[in-house]
Amino acid sequence: MTTNIYNKKFSFTGFEAIPQANLLIKRSREKRLEPKVMSLLILLASKNGEVVTRGEIFAELWPNMVVGDEVISQLIYSLRNALADDAKNPQYIETIPKKGYRFIAEVTLAEDNNYDQHEVTDNTAQLKNKVSSFCKKQWLPISCLLLISGLLLIWLLNNLYLETGSQPLTIKNILPVTKSKGVESSFSFYKTHNKMAYIRSHNNRVDLYQKTLGSHQTFQLTNDSWVESSPLWSDENTLLYIRENAGQYQIIRQFLTKDIEVIYQSSNAIFNLVQQKNIASTVSFIEYDNYQHDKLYEIKSLNLTNNKVSYLYDSVLNLPSDIRHQVYSDKGDKLYFFNLSNNEKEIVSLDLHTNQYTTISKAFSWVEHIAVLDAENLLISGELSATKGIWQLNIVDQSIKSILPSSNGQRITSALFKQGQIYYTTYKASINQAIANTQLQTLDSLPKLNSDANEYYGIFSKDHSTIYFTSNRTGYYEIWSYHIESEQTQQVSNLKASFIYKPVLSHSQELFSVVYEKDKLVLATISLATGKPINESQISKMKFPLAWSQDDSSIYISEHRKHVNIYLYDSETLQPELIQNNAGLFAQEGENGETLTLVDYKLDSLVSKNTGDTTLIKSDIPSLEALVPGELTLTNKAIFSVNKDGASRKIIKNLLDNNLKGNVDNVVMDLPDWSRVTDFNADGSKALFYKRSPPEGDIMKIQLTQ
Repeated sequence: MTTNIYNKKFSFTGFEAIPQANLLIKRSREKRLEPKVMSLLILLASKNGEVVTRGEIFAELWPNMVVGDEVISQLIYSLRNALADDAKNPQYIETIPKKGYRFIAEVTLAEDNNYDQHEVTDNTAQLKNKVSSFCKKQWLPISCLLLISGLLLIWLLNNLYLETGSQPLTIKNILPVTKSKGVESSFSFYKTHNKMAYIRSHNNRVDLYQKTLGSHQTFQLTNDSWVESSPLWSDENTLLYIRENAGQYQIIRQFLTKDIEVIYQSSNAIFNLVQQKNIASTVSFIEYDNYQHDKLYEIKSLNLTNNKVSYLYDSVLNLPSDIRHQVYSDKGDKLYFFNLSNNEKEIVSLDLHTNQYTTISKAFSWVEHIAVLDAENLLISGELSATKGIWQLNIVDQSIKSILPSSNGQRITSALFKQGQIYYTTYKASINQAIANTQLQTLDSLPKLNSDANEYYGIFSKDHSTIYFTSNRTGYYEIWSYHIESEQTQQVSNLKASFIYKPVLSHSQELFSVVYEKDKLVLATISLATGKPINESQISKMKFPLAWSQDDSSIYISEHRKHVNIYLYDSETLQPELIQNNAGLFAQEGENGETLTLVDYKLDSLVSKNTGDTTLIKSDIPSLEALVPGELTLTNKAIFSVNKDGASRKIIKNLLDNNLKGNVDNVVMDLPDWSRVTDFNADGSKALFYKRSPPEGDIMKIQLTQ
């Protein structure tokens, strides 16, 4: 096949045979595949199905150079993403735990010599010669050869495309800055770059630390019951930070050689302390406002000289109601932030002189952090097209370049550019499904279901032979099935969503009702057979499908806004009808379709409604206000629910008498701390829940190629 790209000609054989060729080309502009990705593919394929250790990868790709383990994970992630490979059910690259990686495609002989030597750059020619020579000498999978050709074309596309635009940041290696048990996060540097302050959380303790970068000395600055966050250097011997304890929030001035000083306090949550550029005596922060001034969150400024607070909405008209991750430009004339008002999800620039707003990007499905890279670019830690990582966002032309994708269920929660290097924080707390058997008092951790990705919202099929759950193991979130007897998993939906909430299965087991996020929030009914939406409707606020009507013509859905309301949605038109205000959490139609059992928050009870009459079933349900859909169910003989007390989770059973009235609550089983029950089976003897593993996170440093 001969392809003309930007008036330059290159020849490749067999590229059209790759099923995902168009997808790879499309991804190439976003992901910036580099030669090391190609080298990794060649190395793995050359071993003919043998395990390649991390040490061998280091030796081949970074000879005589020290790099961190994470750089291999990033390359494996990038290669799998390019091949549309699934780490849980791989077709090309298999992870061998504690050993390395193995290329598992079938091996046949193939050659490819149709390259045009005269119309490529020197670097491209070297890469081409390496591929061509390897193809002549080795027994290769045909699919691998075709993919190598395809990836080479992508690499050419990237480099030719970038000749006309700004050069991306190129990674030389990745090294850890901190490496302790727990999570290290929320860091800042003193202006001379020789000192760093950061937060470390471990074993339910959160404290502030200082690290001297040259000597690698670390000092613990706090040791109390407060939860510290968002440290910021005021001068060489003074730190500012936020702390919280028992619902009280304070901004603290910490003198490294003296006592602390409380300079602001509030009973509302405050976060994201940042320096206001060119005004050393002022810092900015965000405070929860709960719509007291028509805002959910409000940006405030604190004068460090007199401790006076000013509100940004006093000087800026039409300020969005839900603002996150504010940061000032280097000149201090612009404020950049993530706008979540009305589920917009956009990165916005506010000119502080003219009060004019400019939307820079609506491409990100989530943003964890925003930092200034230079006068024309921002560093975005967030999620784009279901890929989490660090991104370079051009303020002028709105182009986006990937700097570093995260992998293995890990999030990158912040990133800063300092003295030619990028420092960033990681966070990983794998979310896995498990089954609690209340009769046997056992926990099944479902090792064949869970993967390195996050597994959420498990529900039982009607015959309890299958578990349906949501997972991002392909990069996107999809609904998956797990057959309990065969221990086989299979992708069910085809939504390519950035998140999927708890699905609800119809009585016929042919449809799901689900809310998922893509560009917007969407309420949909999905075919179990095709995995595609049959009907869908964009919604402005989060809704929670609870149950289908007995004839599957309607869906009971609750809507959480300051109060909980329950609606009946037509399953075909998705048009709602209000059933009751201040009710929801659980819905169950009687077999005749004439009765409806639900939680009435006005009565603080589980009730049964029949043609206007309301019958109380059970009041004083433990933790009722804290329960979410899936954590309460009604069987023929009992009510099962979850009792929450701090991190503690217990399954409660309440037997029904002959009049279907609840009696005494009994604890039937303890669950791991912070568990989230998502479904009970028909008799309540088994509960599906997910739990997070102990979180880990480090501060890392990207050394960039000069």
